[in-house]
Amino acid sequence: MSPMSLSVRTLFSSALIVLILCLFACGKPQPVDRTELVVSVRPLALIAREIAGEETPVRILIQGSDPHHYAPSVSERALLERSLLLVWLGPQMEAVLAKQATFLPEQRQLQLLGAADYEFQGASATDPHVWLRPRNAAIAAAQIAERLAKLQPQRAEIYRARARDFSKSMASLQKVLDRALWGYRDVPVVVTHDAYGHFFGSAGVQTHALSDSSGVSHGVRAMLDLSAVEKGCLFGGIPENDRDRQLALHLGLEYAALDPLGEKLAAGASYQDLIESLLIQARACLSQIPDNTTKLGEVPG
Repeated sequence: MSPMSLSVRTLFSSALIVLILCLFACGKPQPVDRTELVVSVRPLALIAREIAGEETPVRILIQGSDPHHYAPSVSERALLERSLLLVWLGPQMEAVLAKQATFLPEQRQLQLLGAADYEFQGASATDPHVWLRPRNAAIAAAQIAERLAKLQPQRAEIYRARARDFSKSMASLQKVLDRALWGYRDVPVVVTHDAYGHFFGSAGVQTHALSDSSGVSHGVRAMLDLSAVEKGCLFGGIPENDRDRQLALHLGLEYAALDPLGEKLAAGASYQDLIESLLIQARACLSQIPDNTTKLGEVPG
């Protein structure tokens, strides 16, 4: 056999071996690099980032749509499959997402409403919008920290330390919120959704909801009960709309729209920014009504 023929055969054999190895590698399952923390709604992302830090990317699934009816796309389902952890509230909030969550291992999903006892003072015991109260945000953050600590034990103490720091800041923020709303405890506050009870309730401000978390309307009853009240506020959701404005006018109330999902916040906003922006939006209406702090006595510490 000539040297030329031997060289060709050797080259062909080498190429065949490389091809076989490539085919074998393509058919073998490749390890998934799970680094992203996926959350259902933006307020949870604001809380999760306090724990995850800059090292762990946080992705939001539901943006610009109703969480109750959101269904993940094909690409979003793939994102869930390769995620480090899915953080969501539960079927009470993200009803359609609940079906997709069943395909994830239990350790790679955190259903916050089933993970801890939250504070519901002044709010409906069945309403899932617990993030609207800073003390509840601290509880959620602690749950996220513990789950991440189990998934990444080498960073466990970092996550737990961040949760402790966040809890302290939330205790302070809750005091600020309660002080700001304390003087309006006797002011009629009508809300288009009982979610806002979480925001106002800790300060002792009672809200009269026109509908509950299941969408059941209480509008007629509320209008009858409030038809002869003193000056108060009606709070709806963003964007502002003529329906809510006309309803407020009919009830003799001032009107303002709130942004509980933080859709209008800047890209780099924090959870504290969310609460402070809600307070600014609320006081835009409440400031038109006399503050009863002096009449009601000393503001709580």
